[in-house]
Amino acid sequence: MQEIQLEKKDKNNNSYSASDAWSKDYAKEGMAYPAEYVIRILRGDYPNLNLKKDIKKGQKILDVGCGDGRHMPLFTNVGLDPHGVEISDSIVNILKKRLSPKFIKSNNLKTGSCANLPFEDKKFDYVIAWNSAYYMTLDNTIFEKHAEELARVTKPGGRILISVPKSTAFIFSNSTEHSNPDYRVIGDDPWGSMRNGEIMRCFKSGDELAESFKDYCKDFIHGDIHDNCFGLNYHWFLLVATRI
Repeated sequence: MQEIQLEKKDKNNNSYSASDAWSKDYAKEGMAYPAEYVIRILRGDYPNLNLKKDIKKGQKILDVGCGDGRHMPLFTNVGLDPHGVEISDSIVNILKKRLSPKFIKSNNLKTGSCANLPFEDKKFDYVIAWNSAYYMTLDNTIFEKHAEELARVTKPGGRILISVPKSTAFIFSNSTEHSNPDYRVIGDDPWGSMRNGEIMRCFKSGDELAESFKDYCKDFIHGDIHDNCFGLNYHWFLLVATRI
């Protein structure tokens, strides 16, 4: 598997550590509401997608990069058995205190990454990587490795749900080119420069995103967010795919 080779420095030549940055951020108290489009995907009824009719009580879902745990109450409410992965022990310990015992069992929360998921093959009915799979510095690998790993832990017939920013999304403002043209180096994170120095996969189209999963999935269903929210461009590709 091809590797990305890039010294992890931000534009001010400060060392960048994804684990340190997110550990500090998620140490703050509180939990945000679930992402609007995660609610729409799991609870909505659309011409091209209606997952709620397929969900069966007790099915397992893995949230890769589960952050502050914001999606766990939603997963529980729709009858799913939630599991989560975050990139440091400190974040996972915070989540265990925050979420247990109401929303998730402590042993369902584990330390790992999109390239190294600490679960066995074919374990999950649903795997979601919401605004997480395109972060690349932690594992120093390519996006296709992330796609392979997401597929590995998904049952045949299970669903993979993923969101990634378009090239016009706010996070890529003032980013710089990487030696691999499919990637960008973040240089102007609007939230306290936390992600400056992060390498992110930058997709030109939803079809290009689906191409990364073509060896593992079928029945690709595309969604699209193109919104300006008070000066920030929330431009995202959404994809729901069925594991072969």
